[in-house]
Amino acid sequence: MAASIRISVPGTLRYRGVAVRVVAEAARLVSGSGGRDPKNPMVDPLMDPLSHDIRHPFDTAVVSAFMEIFNNIAIHAYQRKGGGTIELDITPSKDALVIEVRDEGRPFDIDDVAPLPTELDEESLPEGGMGIHIAKTMLDEMTYAPGPPNLWRLCKRLPATQVAVGRS
Repeated sequence: MAASIRISVPGTLRYRGVAVRVVAEAARLVSGSGGRDPKNPMVDPLMDPLSHDIRHPFDTAVVSAFMEIFNNIAIHAYQRKGGGTIELDITPSKDALVIEVRDEGRPFDIDDVAPLPTELDEESLPEGGMGIHIAKTMLDEMTYAPGPPNLWRLCKRLPATQVAVGRS
């Protein structure tokens, strides 16, 4: 089992960027997208302005899904009032990333999330309420257990063809 990264941030949108950056870096540990370029080992990724850009499909999927869940917690569970925290337990491994997200906000019934229309076009696409659907689409597994504490478990696996060899 890989070592976990733990972070606690206030449950407001103001702190979303802090949490997203940690999740993005954890995703890069799995995808290998943030390391030195083997074709140009003299380029230091810490000095490269694009080294923190999220371009790898794995990183993009993880960050997109996480942002939707974070938004839902800050907006709905904490009702945009803050006053609580969002606890993250992030576990990267060589082929997957698991993120457990805990909050003490208002729980909800995930089964009450409206299903997507069978035909999606500009007229039928809802204005809001898409966060859970977006997260489910981006991840391999997503579970929610109402609390307190509320517990989200997000899992994204790296496709076998992309599992990096020899990373430490």
